[in-house]
Amino acid sequence: MTAAAPGRPRILIVEDSPFIIMALEAMCDSLGWALVGPATDAAQGLAMATEAAIDAALVDVTLGEGDALGHGWGIAAALQAREIPFIFITGHDPAGLVPLRFAGVPVVRKPFRLAAIEIPMAQLLAAAAVKSTRITPAWPS
Repeated sequence: MTAAAPGRPRILIVEDSPFIIMALEAMCDSLGWALVGPATDAAQGLAMATEAAIDAALVDVTLGEGDALGHGWGIAAALQAREIPFIFITGHDPAGLVPLRFAGVPVVRKPFRLAAIEIPMAQLLAAAAVKSTRITPAWPS
């Protein structure tokens, strides 16, 4: 796990493919984002999504194989509860795959070009920054 420099967005990566992890690590580094993780299974991902100091996340929809197959739904729910934006990544057809409670969450299909992650992640980070800087009036309504 990389220590974040001040002002660097901290991105949690939950992914079980070493090749995709390497590509995402390189992308985070080139964009000045601090990598958190990676978490390579659902249990690690859930623990980090619940406890880690993060600004956004990339969550693989399916983690593991065979009897060890897990889904990223619990991780996504934990992120939503903390109001942390995230993107699903998947090697499967996203149509009908993602539960309705995650409607509106960006889904990027593997294999992907890094711009397919960079652009929506930058938009999520910008929206989160605007949301966190909104001023609430101190006077009663």
